[in-house]
Amino acid sequence: MATSRLIESVREAPAAALGVRPTTTWREDLNAMILAIWPITALFFDGRNHNNRTGIESFFTTAHIVLYAGMTVFAIYVAILINRYQLKSGAHPSRGSFDFKAIPVGYGVSIIGLCILGVAGPADLTWHSLYGFEINVEAIVSPPHLALFLGGLLVSSTGIRSMWAKRDIAPSMREYLPALLSGILFIAMINFITMYLSAWMTNVAPTKAFVENLKHFPDVMSNQHIGLSEGLRDYSGKLFPYHYYTVGQALGSIVISTIVLLGPTLLILRRWRVPDGTFTITFAAFGLLMNIMTEYRDAWTLIVLVLTGVSIDLMQHWFAPGPRRRLTLGGIRLVGSLAAVVLWFSYFGLLALEHGIGWKTTTWVGACVIGIGSGFGTSFLIAPPAYGPRLVEGGDDIAQVDHV
Repeated sequence: MATSRLIESVREAPAAALGVRPTTTWREDLNAMILAIWPITALFFDGRNHNNRTGIESFFTTAHIVLYAGMTVFAIYVAILINRYQLKSGAHPSRGSFDFKAIPVGYGVSIIGLCILGVAGPADLTWHSLYGFEINVEAIVSPPHLALFLGGLLVSSTGIRSMWAKRDIAPSMREYLPALLSGILFIAMINFITMYLSAWMTNVAPTKAFVENLKHFPDVMSNQHIGLSEGLRDYSGKLFPYHYYTVGQALGSIVISTIVLLGPTLLILRRWRVPDGTFTITFAAFGLLMNIMTEYRDAWTLIVLVLTGVSIDLMQHWFAPGPRRRLTLGGIRLVGSLAAVVLWFSYFGLLALEHGIGWKTTTWVGACVIGIGSGFGTSFLIAPPAYGPRLVEGGDDIAQVDHV
């Protein structure tokens, strides 16, 4: 019953604009997001351990202790905050009285995230006790870890959700700071969850050394008498489509990395005229977090991310000139496409300087085109056409259109 009422209160978030649900203050949101930096940063250090270290036999590692301590502190802060608004509404949680409509906008989902984390923490300890400590891909798909990732994702978006309900369109950097921190953590978390298909971690396939090394393997692509479809079905242990799978994985990582990086970015740009420098800071901070897991072996990716962030900040300035103007829908699509151009051509350019590119020109240029197409597709989802039937509601809208 309580869970259904909590979910219902989350669905009523738009009512905050009419004053039905309270909104938090700037300081309350800022405190929440500063505290959220603690456990989420610790999560990346824990990811570093699982991706680079072997022989971990204890649940009580430094990264785990810092992570769970941070989660606990954040939960205590949210509990105090919620209790404060409950008392303002006349409810008394300590006496068993709780008003779900007094939960501030943006924090209902945070409570759900904390509940998930509260279950996932003990489950993680139990899981490690039963199955040991996973490394590599096994650590990513561990069910308790996936629950931790989901909880962290919900918590990280608190600042964005809270500020979304407020009427500010073109906040100053100071006013935008809670949402800025939230955007950094949210983008970091969604990239963390998809690390197995991340161009920032799984980026060796196009390198010259990797492609040269493939020549030592019995790859089906080297036998021109076997078609690709046949080679994927029956290779009798003598041939294997190494090239096919490595290129396919790399192309998949480009698509996924484009979506999870530019999707939140474009959504933020549709909501706000963000302060100058927002995405330069956001992408640089995200890159610093992501590189923790590779122990900065791929530090060159920081340059790619900063260049992309700078280009997005400049495009907002160019395509929406004026102190309080937001990008148009067409402007958002243009930013999504051009940001992908900067992202992937700078990516392959710096990769070539750092490691050399072993792929044929057709392959790596085609990969860039796929990334650009993914950027445009993502931007079109964020900024669909404004004409035609309304996209917000269903049911009656369709019936009304049929009568036109």
